Amino acid sequence: MGGVLEVCPTCPLRTLELALARATSGDTIVVGPGHYPQTHAVITVPVTILGKGRPLLDGGSQGTIITVRCGNVHLHGMKFANTGYSSLEEYAAIRLENAPGCRIGEVETENCAFGIACYHSPGSIIENATCRGTGAVESLSGNGVHLWKSPGCRIERCSVSYHRDGLYFEFSSGCRIEGNESSHNMRYGLHFMFSDSNIYRSNAFHHNGAGVAVMYSRYVRMENNAFTDNWGPSSYGLLLKDISGSIVCGNVFEQNTVGIYMEGSDNTSVASNTFRSNGWAVKILGSSVGVLLARNTFIANTFDVLSNATRSSVRCWENYWDHYRGYDLDRDGYGDIPYRPVSLFSILIERVPSAILLLRSFIVELLTYMERAIPSIIPPTIEDERPQMKAPSPMVQVTMPELNCRRSRRER
Repeated sequence: MGGVLEVCPTCPLRTLELALARATSGDTIVVGPGHYPQTHAVITVPVTILGKGRPLLDGGSQGTIITVRCGNVHLHGMKFANTGYSSLEEYAAIRLENAPGCRIGEVETENCAFGIACYHSPGSIIENATCRGTGAVESLSGNGVHLWKSPGCRIERCSVSYHRDGLYFEFSSGCRIEGNESSHNMRYGLHFMFSDSNIYRSNAFHHNGAGVAVMYSRYVRMENNAFTDNWGPSSYGLLLKDISGSIVCGNVFEQNTVGIYMEGSDNTSVASNTFRSNGWAVKILGSSVGVLLARNTFIANTFDVLSNATRSSVRCWENYWDHYRGYDLDRDGYGDIPYRPVSLFSILIERVPSAILLLRSFIVELLTYMERAIPSIIPPTIEDERPQMKAPSPMVQVTMPELNCRRSRRER
């Protein structure tokens, strides 16, 4: 058990730096209520710093406020503001450098370039944090929670907004991101690359400039998340680029320009998701192979699926399509004729974007009627041989082993 050091405006220790100069391993520093001008404080021994009455550490636009350079440091119950911005350094409210096993909880960062940045700090935990960025232009802003070569971290119940990217991870595998909200960020609500075996569960990503981007990663699980209100010419609910062996299951994609955009992805399952009121629910490029669309629900999308992939590269199975007009004579709950979700008009728009002006016109309505009357004229790019006649209940578990949302061996 270490000692307890108190910091307050009337205490002998009036600044955090004075307390850190006296602290030894295992000590607890209690920072009382007040406003503390503070920049470039460095923690080099494992201590616990507790805020009492939500003290404010103000960087005065002079740089990083706290830098942690040792493991097992705990920060709890404080507010950080005003780091300023530098084109040469990544100013952050809290910066971890080679600091494994740290824990940051119940903190707020406001008007900071980077909120919480972790470099070479595996096994760290960030929970119940609120990061609100500068809202400045993208070139003058950083990320809310930033992981670099920090595997095995947990990000839970955090709220991130008005940063460049809300959550950004690179070379950080085996992480768990759960119960967070990321919104109104200039670029991506979540952006990660080269980060394998990560789990993203029960998060909400909405009103971000370009949605969510998952790139160059394997064995990713995205479950029970909400991707909503991401609109723009280059905006997606979820962008999957060059990923493999991954599962996207039980999510909601609502009111996005494109719900899911897949490029160069292989052996990826998209199952038990709900696509509602998107421009395009799913776009799959021909460079994606081994893709499975199963037991998803497509409701009120302008276009359900667009793909230039071949039938051998995309399997489509037991989805519900509100545009389907087939019949079920044997009453087994599935349509007796297959459904081809790639419409002629969606292909035309992809080749001639200005044709979107014809949407809702008589010509397009006539073309849609012809597709329903003569399904053979629809391109056989993707075909669902067992379309569901009724929308399934939310979060129906898929029975196929590769689609089950239950915990996998990697998660255990």
